[in-house]
Amino acid sequence: MKKILFYIPFVALILSCSKDEINTYNESKDAVRFAANIQIRSHETDSVNGSYMSVDSLLECNFSFIEYPDSESFTYDIPLTLIGKIADHDRIVKYKVESKSNAADYEIKEALIPAKKYTGHIRVILKNTTELNDTTYQLFIQLLSSADLKVGPSNYSKAKLTWNNQIPYPPHNNLRRSYNMLVYSTLNFVSTSAAIVSPNALRAIVAATGWNDWDNTDIHGNRANGPAYGYYKYLPQYRWIYTGNSYKGYAAKLGDYLMKYKKEHGSPLLHDAGSYKGQPIQARTY
Repeated sequence: MKKILFYIPFVALILSCSKDEINTYNESKDAVRFAANIQIRSHETDSVNGSYMSVDSLLECNFSFIEYPDSESFTYDIPLTLIGKIADHDRIVKYKVESKSNAADYEIKEALIPAKKYTGHIRVILKNTTELNDTTYQLFIQLLSSADLKVGPSNYSKAKLTWNNQIPYPPHNNLRRSYNMLVYSTLNFVSTSAAIVSPNALRAIVAATGWNDWDNTDIHGNRANGPAYGYYKYLPQYRWIYTGNSYKGYAAKLGDYLMKYKKEHGSPLLHDAGSYKGQPIQARTY
């Protein structure tokens, strides 16, 4: 069983919020909230695996088993932040599950702020199932007040955890541009739209290009995807393939892969999501 630990740099990067939405709470009482900005690191390798994205007052936590295909489960910590003073004992965090996919697909082990710590977690055991190949499970959690800890600002009190066995969708406009440079659609080739993004097309791009390390600064230097790009591994920022027109060569590689796939399987690879769902995936031609 793998485990993730979280290092939490407090910079204004991911979670957007409106001051009007912040509820008041008793400042004389310690409180708890979900963390505002998170980088995820592997407990065993200490290598960056990704990051959370948050919009609309909801901390969005995303995980894929694609890099852990042999794991039956994964221990995932949704990070919490203490507002107030540390204590010399563990403090249990109260919460409720607002909605979920299936209780058999996960298990919440604990929710707490450990003794003498300003950070804590809601620890969830995610189960790996064959359904995750084409299904995304979801878990919504709302923090509640307890006798020991009140709930902090309301726009830091909800979280959504999703998990599957697919390549994560590109989380930034400049990554979606790279996708649209390679995959044919009626969109402009530098469009930032995610309308035609599909897991099958992402898998095809990775298979054709070998891209799975764009978070690695040892390999890509300052071109690597940092926290602003969710440490995304599977696509480069569009500017790195736009300069010098190298995107044309990568699109040709994708076209060759799709032709080979059709020859080997007797039918084309189809989009399995998005507005082109059910249609053959095609590479752009230039």
